[in-house]
Amino acid sequence: MTTRTSRLLIGAAAAALGGSLMTMPSAQAQPPMRPTTRQTAGTADQAAGGNYSYLEFKKGSNPQNSRLYFVYVQGSNSDHPHIHTVGSWRAGSGNGSKNTCASNAGWLPNGTYTVKAFYTHHNGGPHGVNGISWYLGDHKCHSGHWRTDLFVHSEMLPNGHAGSSEPYRWDGAGDYKSNGCIKLKPSDIRALRNVQASYPNPHKLYVR
Repeated sequence: MTTRTSRLLIGAAAAALGGSLMTMPSAQAQPPMRPTTRQTAGTADQAAGGNYSYLEFKKGSNPQNSRLYFVYVQGSNSDHPHIHTVGSWRAGSGNGSKNTCASNAGWLPNGTYTVKAFYTHHNGGPHGVNGISWYLGDHKCHSGHWRTDLFVHSEMLPNGHAGSSEPYRWDGAGDYKSNGCIKLKPSDIRALRNVQASYPNPHKLYVR
């Protein structure tokens, strides 16, 4: 998570991106759910035949040892789409708590998230998110409490390099802990970025 001040920077950066991200339909990676709707035709990110991508975070028994998937759907035949898990990476969420309503502590609530922006060089400062990241915004838990300023991110400098100290340097498995955001190690978040470059941008994240 970032501070509220950082959210102002996020909004400005998102505006600068010119709305390059858009919403996508739902599907699950293991086993896939059948997509129920399709991406709006005629947009810049849509591949021929209605193909699209999405992210999925599947919770494990350990909040710091869950999985994030990049899924590509070939949807030219809406009745029988071909669903491909292109990549998957270990990911953590929260500080170990499974209370999805615990701000700055619990892992993410289940549900559907819109990917609002993608950053290659986000600058959230020493208490925020830096480098490669996907901004998810806010989401309600089961009690109606809002979890705010949610990202998929790692630990790195805004330029993507490793820093000399926390929170800019990945030191091991303990760094999978977060204030609720989804965290990957630096090499994995770079791999996720590289996968995205070869497929339609993911505009939805599904947390199960």
